[in-house]
Amino acid sequence: MVAKSEAQATGALPPADVDPLTGVVARQAFLNRLETRLHSEATPRFSLLLVGIDDFRAFNDMHGHMEGDAILLQVARRLRDAAPRDAVVGRVGGDEFAVLLTSISDPTLVRHVSAAILSMLSAPHELNGRRHHVLASLGACVMPTGGDTTSDVLAAASLALARAKHDGGRTIRFFKPQMRTDVMTRLSLVQALREAYAQRQFELLYQPQVDLRDGRVLGAEALMRWRHPTLGLLAPAAFIDALAASSVAADVGMWLLHTACAQARAWSLTFPDAPRVAINLFAAQLSESRLLTEVRHVLRALELPPDRLEIEITETIALQQGDEVSGQLQALRRDGVTLTCDDFGTGYASLSFLKSFPVDRLKIDQSFIRNVTQDSVDAAIVRSVINVGQSLRIGVVAEGVENNAQREFLLANGCVEAQGYLYGRPMSADLLTEHLRRQPR
Repeated sequence: MVAKSEAQATGALPPADVDPLTGVVARQAFLNRLETRLHSEATPRFSLLLVGIDDFRAFNDMHGHMEGDAILLQVARRLRDAAPRDAVVGRVGGDEFAVLLTSISDPTLVRHVSAAILSMLSAPHELNGRRHHVLASLGACVMPTGGDTTSDVLAAASLALARAKHDGGRTIRFFKPQMRTDVMTRLSLVQALREAYAQRQFELLYQPQVDLRDGRVLGAEALMRWRHPTLGLLAPAAFIDALAASSVAADVGMWLLHTACAQARAWSLTFPDAPRVAINLFAAQLSESRLLTEVRHVLRALELPPDRLEIEITETIALQQGDEVSGQLQALRRDGVTLTCDDFGTGYASLSFLKSFPVDRLKIDQSFIRNVTQDSVDAAIVRSVINVGQSLRIGVVAEGVENNAQREFLLANGCVEAQGYLYGRPMSADLLTEHLRRQPR
């Protein structure tokens, strides 16, 4: 496909209608063109593509905003080169671009153009002698399915893009009317979650973390459940994503922190070798400046030694936060709270993360453990994570251990701590207390 010049791409628009960073059509001017195209015929036949850069905030945090801006400029140029000659390319958000395919409404052709765009964007970007791999997701709305207004069409493409990112990114998703129904269902779920918090329907179960050499319980991860009044006990998969995005996430997170720490305190008063308790923080808690103060307050109020608390955080969530949050977590670590990198190896840049964000422990994601004794790639990854932990002198714990073959593999390769169904499913505090009573001292 013949590349278009920047002048052609913006159609000699007034300066106010051109995005100053990337040279493509600015947001409002793009929406004006979309509006014009939408009302140019009784049954509009065109398509809108929305392109979002995956994990762009993490890229900015790692490499700085100057390199981030340079990537945005390169992405814009590649979009112009990949799009058909009569398409309109605009920047509609910080890391989101839109492509208006003014004369294409055949889904097969739209998928072909979309695939070409993602393929071109996936090629390495050369900046200042360094090579960067920047990947993207794409949501497509093929008219007339998107709606009757500009806002409807843009929202439809946004829903498709959100689905692409939710499905793992680096892919294409087409808008379907069911997506709007799903959003309405999600909004109903969020309201139900607010009521669940107000009515104290959440509870914690605890999954033991054990020493693989003798089976002793060293810790327990606090895992949330929802005691729904009609559906019974719901696992996190049914609600945790909606809860994390809701307005009560930070409040629920504080309840979880206090409840888990209170249980850890009760165990410390009963058992001389009481297990530490691990919790997961919501992103909403990390974005609040009072995180450090609140955790310290809970520990002091309950007279719980800081080393009895473990905070698990994924590298992706950590990289999405600013320096202030990193400073608060490192201050807690200096206090004695254990800081663990959860799901290690599944995020954006694991090794770079460890350099900029020191932790005490690495948690090997269960996706690598599941087939570790049959899959040579999984085995190599697990060995590598264990070696990283040993080299950096930080602990390593494996999650999802379900059989003795996995246990033997981990022990043979130097990992001595794990959790999984082999040692216990998530259980009530009372059941885990009875288990601790029977544990040899």
